[in-house]
Amino acid sequence: MAPARQRARPSEPPPAADLLASLPPPLLDAILARLDIRDAVRTSALSRDWRRRWEALPCISLSFLDKRGNTPTSSVAVDSVLARYPGHISSFSFHCDKYSAARVADWLLALSTRGVSSINLQCSYYYYSITLHSSLFLCTQLVHLELNGCLMPHLPAGFTGFPVLEELKLYAAQFPENGESLLEEILAASPSLNTLNLSYLYIRDDGPQNEWVIGGPTIRKLTINSDKFYGWRITDLPRLDEATIDLGKYVSSGDFQGFIAGFAQVRKLILHTCYPLPPLANGHLMETLPCTFYNLKSLILWTHFCERPAILATLCLLMNAPNLEELEITIERTFLDGIEANAENHNTQCTDAFCSNLQVVKIKGIGWLPSEMCFIELVLSKAIVLRTMYLRLGYESSKSNEDALCELMTYRRGSPHAQVFFNGEIE
Repeated sequence: MAPARQRARPSEPPPAADLLASLPPPLLDAILARLDIRDAVRTSALSRDWRRRWEALPCISLSFLDKRGNTPTSSVAVDSVLARYPGHISSFSFHCDKYSAARVADWLLALSTRGVSSINLQCSYYYYSITLHSSLFLCTQLVHLELNGCLMPHLPAGFTGFPVLEELKLYAAQFPENGESLLEEILAASPSLNTLNLSYLYIRDDGPQNEWVIGGPTIRKLTINSDKFYGWRITDLPRLDEATIDLGKYVSSGDFQGFIAGFAQVRKLILHTCYPLPPLANGHLMETLPCTFYNLKSLILWTHFCERPAILATLCLLMNAPNLEELEITIERTFLDGIEANAENHNTQCTDAFCSNLQVVKIKGIGWLPSEMCFIELVLSKAIVLRTMYLRLGYESSKSNEDALCELMTYRRGSPHAQVFFNGEIE
């Protein structure tokens, strides 16, 4: 009998074609550029052709803001990328910590040679504040710069400025002695700056300090938050469109009226005056203004109706904003328990033009205090083109909602089209 024929083994299938590698290089670059840098580097494991593919990208972005200093892994990753990648780095974002403190200076120096356009450095904890190296000021292609909790270095000799910087945001930044002049020099050397945020800056010097002069012919949006009064002086802001101001408990220090007058040209103003006045303020905050806010369309206030100066400050702003269309007030009373202003009628000083163009009013945190009710009644009676008023209750109320709403129904309305919306639920 003839031996049975052995069944032939099936041949191995050919390896699958690398479809991604067949794509045009510009399309591959676009795909890799949209990946997180860590994912882009991981593509090195796909095949031999992909081993160094990410290094050929014309531009990458380094973002490590989700790494909050638990391990030194992020610092090692940044070192590795900067050592292997020779091209342009568009943006760099990092949470600085005890593992990276010694590396930041080298990173900034490397970034200054890579045409970086955006830097965002955040310190994880205050006691890990990073003293920045002056090589930061060599990054002349910066468009966006954001620093949080960093120690600012002195300007290097021959500082040429940030010619294309558009956004500068400084949070809890510590300045060296005479830091106010350092900031002034940076602003003067940033001819394209349009957004400036200065929040809780301070100088490492307990001696007498000069004014912080804030100016810039191209600045359109300005934010100043501070719990120290540094004699802020506003000058040369011809294009300013929006301002946010919170000077904390120092709101009554110095010439506050003159300070606010520096924002007379804005269309939108966010102002915090909710702090109780210190004893030395002599009961004054802002009863008159040396200017009129003709351009102001939107006013957002954080205030209260527990002290007469705060009430008069609100009325003063409204009387000097004849073209105001939107008003939003958040009432803060958490530190004013037991204090209540007399519910005296202040409308004797309000002209017929008071709130004459006001169309939308939002008041949050209402406690139905008599002084709050008087203000609501005044606005309803004076706002002749008012469309809507939104009222939201706060956490504490001096009367029942039913009684308050019944009282609201009796108020005269200057606008026949005004509608009042009330949310009695505590949010």
